[in-house]
Amino acid sequence: MGVEMKRTAFVMSLLICAGYSFAKNPDAPAPAGLFQLGTTLKQMASVSMTTAEISAYMPEKKVLFVVGGENVLEVVDMADPANPQKVNELKLPGGASSVTVHGDLVAVSLLNNPEWKKGHVQVMRYGKKLEVLGLHELCYMPDMITFTPNGKNLLVACEGSPDETFTEDPEGGIGVLSVNSKAAKAWAKPQNTVVSFKGLDTLALMAAGVRKTGVKSFVQSLEPEYITVSEDSKTAWVSLQENNALVKFDVAKKKILNVFPLGYVDHSKPGFGLDIKKNKQIEIRNYPLRGLRQPDGISAFTVNGKSFVLTANEGAPVNDYKAWTDVTTAMVLMQQEVLDADEFTTGQLNELKNISVSNLERCNVAPDKTENGKCPYLYSFGSRSVSIFDGESGHLMWDSGDLFERTVAKVAPDYFNWNSKKGKVKMDARSEDKGCEPENVTTGIVGEKRYAFVGLERTSGVAVLDITGVETGATPQILDYYLDPKDRGPEGILFIPAAKSPNGEPLLVVGYEYSKTLAVYSVK
Repeated sequence: MGVEMKRTAFVMSLLICAGYSFAKNPDAPAPAGLFQLGTTLKQMASVSMTTAEISAYMPEKKVLFVVGGENVLEVVDMADPANPQKVNELKLPGGASSVTVHGDLVAVSLLNNPEWKKGHVQVMRYGKKLEVLGLHELCYMPDMITFTPNGKNLLVACEGSPDETFTEDPEGGIGVLSVNSKAAKAWAKPQNTVVSFKGLDTLALMAAGVRKTGVKSFVQSLEPEYITVSEDSKTAWVSLQENNALVKFDVAKKKILNVFPLGYVDHSKPGFGLDIKKNKQIEIRNYPLRGLRQPDGISAFTVNGKSFVLTANEGAPVNDYKAWTDVTTAMVLMQQEVLDADEFTTGQLNELKNISVSNLERCNVAPDKTENGKCPYLYSFGSRSVSIFDGESGHLMWDSGDLFERTVAKVAPDYFNWNSKKGKVKMDARSEDKGCEPENVTTGIVGEKRYAFVGLERTSGVAVLDITGVETGATPQILDYYLDPKDRGPEGILFIPAAKSPNGEPLLVVGYEYSKTLAVYSVK
């Protein structure tokens, strides 16, 4: 049975429906409190923070380090995970975009002001207090940062986003800080490298589906977002979110090995529907849409020496700039004679009129070229799903399709596609705009099972999938979906295995950006 058939069979068994649709009473108040599908997650604590986005855990000291765009690093005592205590708040010389830990070392990536200028990486050692070992100027707009598992390298996603007018559009890249010594003092003067995307075959990559955005060169349009590393520290994968691609990177050689286009989810297929109407109804249906995956968070795992990469397919329209955007509408594309009129009838266009779609993909050039040069589909931003790829070849192993939207419709219909950023419970508010928005994903071993934990940013809440055996063709199963509306906007998701946990049990730590709360869950 193929990937798509397996996915469809599973969805049908979960929520037996062909065109899932029902309405709620718009005057009925939304119920408060906890909504949960299963019993895998149990919240132990939820604490208020100055900022609560990305966290990193130091098992030797039983402390957690938390950042979230502000000029502060918060330290949380996790000795009792049911009663975490904030014990320190350190001022930083820049807005902290990410944090990572190895041994007694802590490193943060720091944005400049304005953000398009070169940023820094600060490396510290944690003893009785935080001792700064080095502050290193590195690259343009350092975003996500991570130590390799062996602690020899710090990898940084150098996003290189433009300013509002595209006057300044610095090159992105992969930053690498390296040391040859185990001594902490070596981080005072690490080897500093930024691997550029120059030299890539621009035309071949664009023909394969790697998107070029903006008004400058292809290289300037590539924007690293997130990094994950293999367990042996040899290979890293970097998401290029706006470009809908994944970079495979040789850490030791500091060399780009490949760039995989991540393709799309075909929303016209069974099991891959979506709700695109803001009408206070749950209507998960099929449409002639191709959802560009455009992942934010990614996570690698290895089975029998073979690596796989999970992607949280949030979507990323380029609509924050005055000078350029890749966002348009179906109506505009029809006026431009881009669309196939046989497919896009007046009725179909009316159905799709409020959806933001891409103006980059064209059906008269590769990879989308059709016989008549007209498009029988539109490209939307994000796929409202997670995907699993073969890390060596970039081959798609599995995609969750419309699983998350159908699960939320079942478990918490009053919170279906609500906008948790604003905190007001208006169901269906985000159906026209990327839906639940899978933001981040991580994996972990619980007992003999491998789980994936997915944060849904706008709908909020955390989904748990059993992905055991996916490498041999097993279909992932959803085990749990946990939503407590008081914790809104999951950004960073951290799994702490039982062997490193302060209480000997596997834990999940989630930073909720909108509510500025840090939640700790036990995992069964």
